[in-house]
Amino acid sequence: MKDILAPSPLDKFLVCPSFHESDHSLFVQNIIQPISVVRNATVACAAIFFRDQIPEHSKPSSEIGHSRAALALSALRSFRISCEHDLVTALILGVAMVTFAMHVAEGRPYLISHYTLSLIKSQHVDLSTLDPSLIDLLMVLTSTETFECLLRSNIPTMRVDLEGKDRVDRYLGLSSPILTYFYDICEISCSMRHAKAVLPELRQRLNAIHAAVDQWQPSTPVDFLDRFTQAEVVAILAQSRVLRLAALLIIHRLYHPYGQRDLEAIMLSQAILHEFEMVLQLTQRSIPCTDLAYLVSCFEIFDKDSRIRAIERSERVITFSKQMRLRFQITVGSIWNARDCGCKFYWFELNDYVDARGIQ
Repeated sequence: MKDILAPSPLDKFLVCPSFHESDHSLFVQNIIQPISVVRNATVACAAIFFRDQIPEHSKPSSEIGHSRAALALSALRSFRISCEHDLVTALILGVAMVTFAMHVAEGRPYLISHYTLSLIKSQHVDLSTLDPSLIDLLMVLTSTETFECLLRSNIPTMRVDLEGKDRVDRYLGLSSPILTYFYDICEISCSMRHAKAVLPELRQRLNAIHAAVDQWQPSTPVDFLDRFTQAEVVAILAQSRVLRLAALLIIHRLYHPYGQRDLEAIMLSQAILHEFEMVLQLTQRSIPCTDLAYLVSCFEIFDKDSRIRAIERSERVITFSKQMRLRFQITVGSIWNARDCGCKFYWFELNDYVDARGIQ
């Protein structure tokens, strides 16, 4: 993987290059384990990376990837956690299968992350005892499920509270704690969807969430500036700003339907897009785990030329996989069509207007 595919296909998942060696080592440790279920999952991912980066290996790589993924998914469905080692296996297996699913048309990353987290939740895991690399994997599953729940106005499996833990996640940087607020947004959005209205008591709860998100700032470890390069610091901080702004934009659309109070929404959208542009210019890399933020910001674009540029820019912003870019284009296109037709709908009604092909 490291010698044949350069740069490593694993790098696009990382918040910055400093995590390259440790992440590659984690991948290799998994693939050489004697446990077949983990080996099948990691080989499936490796095969799909080869398919995407080396066209002449497309057909055999796809065949290997799908056959190994089928075996790994079958094992996941029957997997039971009885000890800490089983927990590690479940996390690695879940993340590998979510990664594979995000690269194939028939993949269901939301269902896989939901199933794996449900399995882990039943064990009442104490996060303080987990190795940091395992917390990173847990947050990959949590973010995958949570961001999809935001679009569906569903409630995620777990409310993971990492506030006050000064750590840098290899995928989410300093942004892991804000997923707690995204959970709260999902919860209230679900309540609004069932109530079919923004009831006074729900608005009051939303006010508290808005105030918390508005005041939230990432907490940095004492060695943050020494541990990472200047460009990496910029990218990590931009990731936290983008996700915070996305949360504020979603909250705005829970208060006000699309088509009303658009000026405030456009300002938030432009702030998000500016962060993406700044990081792309400075680092020549996108910001991982921010596809939802880019999608939400693009919902507010009206001008035809700006929309074309947004689709073109998605090639540089959404780098996880071609399949995720296709899903972005389907989803944003369906919302643009609804808005162009004059539809006025709240965030909790969003799922009624999204093309079914955009749902995982």
